[in-house]
Amino acid sequence: MKILFLDVDGVMNCQDTFRKDIHANFPIDPYMAFLVGKIVLETDCKVVLSSSWKHHKDSVDYIHKRIVSLYDQTPDIGSVRGDEIKAWLDNSKYKIDKYAILDDDSDMLPEQMPNFFKTSWLVGITDDIAKAVIEHLNK
Repeated sequence: MKILFLDVDGVMNCQDTFRKDIHANFPIDPYMAFLVGKIVLETDCKVVLSSSWKHHKDSVDYIHKRIVSLYDQTPDIGSVRGDEIKAWLDNSKYKIDKYAILDDDSDMLPEQMPNFFKTSWLVGITDDIAKAVIEHLNK
C-alpha cells in the first residue's frame, strides 16, 4: 500500500489563495487540489490527512467529499507532525510499501526525510513537486 500524508495549508493553498477570497470557509486552490488528485490517480495511493484541518469535522468532510477521498488521518498526540506520522505508520495494520509526506513545515523525523516533499506557504504545491512525489511513490 502507498500512503500520501497530506497537509493542507501551504500545500493545497498558499498566501495568494487567502488574498483572492478572504471570506472563504475552505480556502483551497483548484489547481493545487488538481495536482494532489493527479498524485493519487497516478500512484493509486491512499491519502492520510496530517494537517491541522483534521481537528475540524467540516473541513475534513469538505476535503473528503470535494477534493480527494481520505483514507484516514494521523493521530492527534500533541507533538510534532513527524511524531504523528510515525505513530500512524507504527500502528497501521497494513503493509506500507511506500509513503510520501507533502507539507510546508519541516518538523519531520530524520528517518522520514527521504519521503518528505517540502512545499512553500508562498506558492503551495507545484508541478515539479507533484511530479517528484509521483516518481517517488511509483519507484
